[in-house]
Amino acid sequence: MISEKPVVQELVALMLAHGVTRAVLCPGSRNSPIVATLAGQPEVECRSVTDERSAGFVALGWAQQVQAPVAVVVTSGSAVLNLHPAVAEAFYRKTPLLVISADRPASWVGQNDGQTVPQPGVFNSLVRFSAQVPEDDAWHANRVINEGLLELCHRGGGPVHLNVPLTEPFFAMVEEPLPPVRVIGRTEAARMGADEEEALLEEAAALPRRLILLGQQQAPSPSLARLSAEKQFAIVAEHIANAPFADCCRPDTLIGATPVADWSPDLLITCGGDIISKRMKRLLRTHPPKAHWHISADGEVVDTFCALTRVLEGEPEEFWDLLSAFAEEGDETYRARWQAPPATLPEHEFSGMKFVGDFIAHLPENSVLHLGNSSAVRYAQLYPLPAGVSKVLCNRGVNGIEGSVSTAAGYAFAAPDTLHFLIIGDLSTFYDLNGLLAAKECDNLRILVLNNQEGGIFGTLPGMPDCPHIRAPHGESIMAWGGSNFSYTQVTNTTDWPRALELLLSPGPGAVIVEIYTETGQDAAILKEFYKNH
Repeated sequence: MISEKPVVQELVALMLAHGVTRAVLCPGSRNSPIVATLAGQPEVECRSVTDERSAGFVALGWAQQVQAPVAVVVTSGSAVLNLHPAVAEAFYRKTPLLVISADRPASWVGQNDGQTVPQPGVFNSLVRFSAQVPEDDAWHANRVINEGLLELCHRGGGPVHLNVPLTEPFFAMVEEPLPPVRVIGRTEAARMGADEEEALLEEAAALPRRLILLGQQQAPSPSLARLSAEKQFAIVAEHIANAPFADCCRPDTLIGATPVADWSPDLLITCGGDIISKRMKRLLRTHPPKAHWHISADGEVVDTFCALTRVLEGEPEEFWDLLSAFAEEGDETYRARWQAPPATLPEHEFSGMKFVGDFIAHLPENSVLHLGNSSAVRYAQLYPLPAGVSKVLCNRGVNGIEGSVSTAAGYAFAAPDTLHFLIIGDLSTFYDLNGLLAAKECDNLRILVLNNQEGGIFGTLPGMPDCPHIRAPHGESIMAWGGSNFSYTQVTNTTDWPRALELLLSPGPGAVIVEIYTETGQDAAILKEFYKNH
C-alpha cells in the first residue's frame, strides 16, 4: 500500500533508488502518507519512536553504526523543532541524517491553525542542503529530492532537510507499486575507478545521437578542441562559450520555430553557464534526451532542460580526456544536421541589427568583444564571428542590464594591450552612466550604442501588451554624457556608418562611443519576421 499522493510516491521511490532504506518514524497525521508508504516497502527497515528529539538521536546513532544514510520522518509544527540538537550533532559529525518533515501549506502559517510554524530553512546553516518539496510541481519536486539525497554523502556528507507540505486528505492509499522515477546520479572524477569509466562509455556507446552543448565560459579545454575533430559528438556553442571549433555557434539561425525531434540528441552533455537561445531550450525541454550529463567542477545539480540524469563532478578537462578516448562512432547524419548552413537574416538597409552584423564582421584579430544584455547579445548571436576574436564576454550570470559598461571598462583596464569592443543598448547604457566615468579612462575601449529610444527587446515577445511603461521610451541621447569625454559620433543614416566604423576600429588613443539611432520598433519587427518565417 502506498499513498495516492504523487509527491509522496516520488519521495519514497527516490529514497530507495539512492539507497536510503532505513527510517525512524514518528507519529502524526500530516506525515502519515509518508510514514505509511515507507512502512509498506519491504526494502525499508523502519523503527518507531514517539519523542522527536529522541528519534533524531536514534537515527543519528543508527547512521553512525551502519555508515549509511538514515531518515527521520516527523509531522508538522514543534515536532520538527525537536530535531535541532540531533541535526546539529550530525552536521559536525558529518553524519548522513535525512530529515523529512511534513508541513501545512504556507498560506496557513500565522493563521492560528494548529501545528503550524515556518518550517522551510528552520535548521539554517546546520544542514548541507535544505529544500521545500512542492506538492504540485512534479519536475521541481523530483529535482530537489534528488539534490537532497545526493548531498547526504557528498564531500564528507552531513544532514539534509526536505520539507514536504501536504494538503488533505491524507489517508487515501492505493495498492500499486511505486512508479518509475527519474534518478539523478553523480560521478566524481576524483573517485572514479576503471569500472565507472567503463560504465559511462558503455552508456554513451548505446546512445548514437550525441550532442555536446557548451554554455558561457571563458574558454573550453584543449581536450574538447581535440574532441571536436572526431565524429562521435556534435558540438553546439554560442559565442559566449568561446568555442570557435563548434559545429554550430548560432543555433537560433538553424533550429526552426517549431523544433522537431530530429534535432534532439539521445545523449546530451552540457558544460558551462548560460544558454541564450530560447529555441535551444524549447527543443530540449519538449523533446528531451534519453540521458543528460552535466559537467560541473563543484558537483552542482543544474537541470536546465528538465532531463538531467547525471552530474559529472570535476574539472571539465578530466571528462573531455575520457571521452576523447571514446572509440564508438556516432550518428554522422545527426552531426551533419548541426553543420548545415544557417538561415539567412532579412535584409534591411538601415537597422541596428544590420550594423551589429557589419561591425562584428570587421572586428580585428586578438580583440575582445563585450556584449550588453537584452537586444545586444541576441543580435550579436545571429552573426558569425571572425576567427581572430579572442574572447566574447557578457554578464549572463543573472542577465541584468546594469553594469555592462562598468564590467567592460574593468576588463579593458586590466588588459591595456588589447582592443575591447562593447555593443550595448540604450537602456543598458543609461542604466550604467556611472560606468562611463571609468570607461573614459580606457584608451582601448570602443562602445557601440544601439539607440532605438526604448527597450526594443520587449517588442519581440509574443503577446506583450502595448504599454509604454514596459518599454520605457525616452527620446534621449548618450551624447550629453559621453560627447565631451569620448571620441564620439552619431549614425543617423547609411552614409554615416563608414566613418563611424573607421572610428570604432581605430587603434586609438582615446575611448570611443558611436551611437546609432534607429527607428523605434524596427529591429523588433525584423527579428519577429525572421522568427516567423524560420
